[in-house]
Amino acid sequence: MTNTVDVADLPRPTREHLAELPPTATLVYLHLRNEGGPRTLRQIAYETARPRKSVHRALRKLHDEGLVTCSPRHTEPPASEWTIAGMS
Repeated sequence: MTNTVDVADLPRPTREHLAELPPTATLVYLHLRNEGGPRTLRQIAYETARPRKSVHRALRKLHDEGLVTCSPRHTEPPASEWTIAGMS
């Protein structure tokens, strides 16, 4: 059984940082944290049932704040994978 992380389980600085961002950004952050591995924008949008445009905007905000990282995935077509910053 996998333990899921909720906002209350996050360190206080992270909670305070997320509180300043839109709700979709918090949802995307928690989803990435709970999945524990890299996800593409398409996967995140599908798994959270949110529009791609909203997920993309949330990922950009999280990236700008240093909370997530992006790395290229060499597939056809190319896609980027997103992870929580500092998590392997």
